[in-house]
Amino acid sequence: MNALPLHPAVVHAPLGLALIMPILLAGLVWAIVTGRLPARAWLLGLLLQGVILGAALLALWTGEQDEERFEGHAGEAQVEAHEHAARAFTFVAGGTFVAAIAGLALRKRPGPFLMAGLGTVALSLAMLGLGIQAGHRGGLLVHGGAGLSVPGQGEPGGGEEQSVIPDARDQDDDGDDD
Repeated sequence: MNALPLHPAVVHAPLGLALIMPILLAGLVWAIVTGRLPARAWLLGLLLQGVILGAALLALWTGEQDEERFEGHAGEAQVEAHEHAARAFTFVAGGTFVAAIAGLALRKRPGPFLMAGLGTVALSLAMLGLGIQAGHRGGLLVHGGAGLSVPGQGEPGGGEEQSVIPDARDQDDDGDDD
């Protein structure tokens, strides 16, 4: 079996797509409502949102496979916080996908399509925010940061705590901010 975790390789696809979806979806809504693109162009947004949802589900699965490996480095609370953020992202990605399906079904009715399209854009903005949160928490697990503790030397909120990566502000390595 491969010693490298699969999860970090998988998570970048849904997060990268989530970054562009609000702009893409808003552009599609505008272009379809103004007649610059045919209504079937909405299928592009729907397909990309399906890719995000599928990749997010795969990322959840691979994250569960790698969970034990990172709990030893960062602690169970931090891994659980990342997992909860990832589940929220996936849930909203699913909601955005459903809204995009509604937009596709209503594409020939301009008023209802506009409402479904704008709802899809709003959900994609929420998805982006949750994706940033999940990605940030995942990055802290991998690269360290404030609030992560060395196993056996305290947990966040529980007294003495040691960061996995030394604080860059601590020039003389004595544990304070200088």
